[in-house]
Amino acid sequence: VEIVRHWGYPAESLDATTSDGYILSMIRIPHGRAQEGTAAPCNRTPILLVHGLFEDAAAFIMNPPISSAGMILADAGFDVFILNSRGTPDSQRHTNMTSDDPRFWEFTMDNMANYDVPAAIDRALQVNGADSLYYVGHSQGTVVAFLMLAENPAYNAKTAQVRAMFELCPAGSLHYMKGAGRFLIELGTSFSPLFDV
Repeated sequence: VEIVRHWGYPAESLDATTSDGYILSMIRIPHGRAQEGTAAPCNRTPILLVHGLFEDAAAFIMNPPISSAGMILADAGFDVFILNSRGTPDSQRHTNMTSDDPRFWEFTMDNMANYDVPAAIDRALQVNGADSLYYVGHSQGTVVAFLMLAENPAYNAKTAQVRAMFELCPAGSLHYMKGAGRFLIELGTSFSPLFDV
């Protein structure tokens, strides 16, 4: 939130609580800095940004406004919501556990898809008052969106709440990956049976 405010944009921190108890932090940029006092923020179309693996909401706001997606979209007239997925520094809270509890960390991308994404969508729509939003996922943010749609039939009925999905760098196959990254992933995969408890 401080990064966004540093550049002269309005920003607020929100929480979205998942049905499995994780309390997720979200950043909201209700409008751009040039639009102060024009249309009420609730009249703006909401857009949800979901970060990639080993990232958090800062991925969309860390650069100057001319090159940060969150601020570019706010200047374009959107009500911007940026999710910090479970386990990121700002989303290490739970209704029944602390992050010191090993069970807190026993989650998968399936959990993010089935709990985090729906909670973030619902929270953004509740705050904005709109019936639908746009979804932008980057890397892991694309995977959890696809998983949500594929694995959660009950939520598929709610996809009308998502006007359109924009998936940046969708992760899905290592087939064309080359170099050290692929080697490290294959090496890690070969050792994974040793770490199963």
